[in-house]
Amino acid sequence: MENQSETVRVALVHEWLVNFRGSEKVLLELARMFPDAVIYASVLRRCELPEELAKRDIRTTFIQRLPWAHRLYQMYLFLMPLAYSWLDMWPYDLVITSSHACANGVRPRDGATHVSYCYTPMRYAWSGYEDYRNSLRSPMARAVMSLLMRLMRRWDYSTAQRVTQYIACSGEVAARIKRYYHRESTVIFPPATMDTAEPQGAIADLLPELAGGPFYLSLGRLVPYKRVDLAIEACRRLGRRLVIAGTGPELDRLRALGGPAVHFITSFSDDDAKILYGSCSGFLFPGEEDFGLTPVEAQLFGKPVVAFGRGGAVDTVIHMKTGVLFDEQSPAAVAKAIELLEQTSFDAEAIRRHASQFSSATFRSAILKSIQTIPRGGRQL
Repeated sequence: MENQSETVRVALVHEWLVNFRGSEKVLLELARMFPDAVIYASVLRRCELPEELAKRDIRTTFIQRLPWAHRLYQMYLFLMPLAYSWLDMWPYDLVITSSHACANGVRPRDGATHVSYCYTPMRYAWSGYEDYRNSLRSPMARAVMSLLMRLMRRWDYSTAQRVTQYIACSGEVAARIKRYYHRESTVIFPPATMDTAEPQGAIADLLPELAGGPFYLSLGRLVPYKRVDLAIEACRRLGRRLVIAGTGPELDRLRALGGPAVHFITSFSDDDAKILYGSCSGFLFPGEEDFGLTPVEAQLFGKPVVAFGRGGAVDTVIHMKTGVLFDEQSPAAVAKAIELLEQTSFDAEAIRRHASQFSSATFRSAILKSIQTIPRGGRQL
């Protein structure tokens, strides 16, 4: 697509750029595909981005100028429909939104193509609404959220009808797009871009107490829906050692649950992550996610995955070939799955081959093919 970017004006629109996680990795791949594209986001912290992305032309909404926007951007969710609708999309032939909240609210000009790469329809308003509402302690807060989300659902549904084409990050998300927006979508998996070259160092350097001994790994942000507590309890019951790499609002609670066999790493580099992936006996993924890159990354290192058989894991883990899927989010179910994994002989090279299909090259090719098949009356992309 790079050789076409001189004739096709492209804008990439992301929700917010205040850290670099899974969706930002997808944005980086899109930015590489369209090197001349202008990038838009509601708020921006360049210091949190890799240099390759931070040096691009990135423009923000008025939310960037509001108090404490870098930290409290989600509190301004009710303003984001207005913020995105005010962005000037008139110059662009192709607008690609990288969306899980309000980015689809941009308004391309008539005749332009709007492709939404969707991580999920707005979770606050749709699939996660009850969980978010029930987490609020104040009856007044719950009442306010109910009213705001009722309005947000109407806006979001209306906005969804203006998108030219939806691309879903997983089969589960495609089903949500159909359920909530009544729209069809194409499934294109996010790319797993982790370099599996030999890291500098060994597990003995990172965690000396684990040198030479088996352990299971959980890696990612520590938030409630990831259900890392299930991994802790299952490993405690079985007497297995567990490494939890990550930080987040659940850290203190999970530390209180963990015993001497649970080790926490709250700050680690890409090399450290590679050491952990390469040294673990298996990867534990007890939460339900829209896609989930970490199970794919573990499989790139030939490691089997124990995962809840819902959401993106259904697309990325093959039961009894690249891991074990369990069907109930309980410590007993996770423990049983770990025991089944230990009783099964997995082919590490077959696991790597399976994971290799989630590559940058495959992602790029599928995105271009999907865009180029969109009927349009304007210039050909």
